[in-house]
Amino acid sequence: MTLYNITQHQREIISYLEEVGGEATEELLKYLEVTREAFEIKAEAYGYLILDAEANVTQIDAEIKRLQALKKTKTNMVDRLKEALKNALMLFGKEDSKGIKRFETPLLKLSTRRSESVEITDEKSLPSSCFVVKHEVSKTLIKTLIETGSVIEGAEIRTNYSVVIR
Repeated sequence: MTLYNITQHQREIISYLEEVGGEATEELLKYLEVTREAFEIKAEAYGYLILDAEANVTQIDAEIKRLQALKKTKTNMVDRLKEALKNALMLFGKEDSKGIKRFETPLLKLSTRRSESVEITDEKSLPSSCFVVKHEVSKTLIKTLIETGSVIEGAEIRTNYSVVIR
């Protein structure tokens, strides 16, 4: 989104907001304070700035998705190569006294590492003591209880407002 049809004063407001990066300094808060006289100018400038920032966020989200896909591709490639190298080391590497397979070149030293992990083969057969119970707040339940007249200490229903820009 490009900023169009805005006054010089609105450009100054937008420029100032971008310059300070939204940091809530006393100077910024004073500058951004909306008075009745400045409401129309500042509200429109804020609206344009918000629309422009939202468009930038959309572009950033798309770039993040692209980079995440590239990262996943590279990670999968590394995993496949490591698995192939591990299999080759297990077959052709020289085993030391500790059972570790090794292979060395002038530039690299390759070796296997032993580790242990727990693998669940039948979750239904496990005793209940092996499970962890999560302790979570159910906001849906709390809202229902409050709306039906229950008093819940530590919770309340709040009405929130947001701005819609078109």
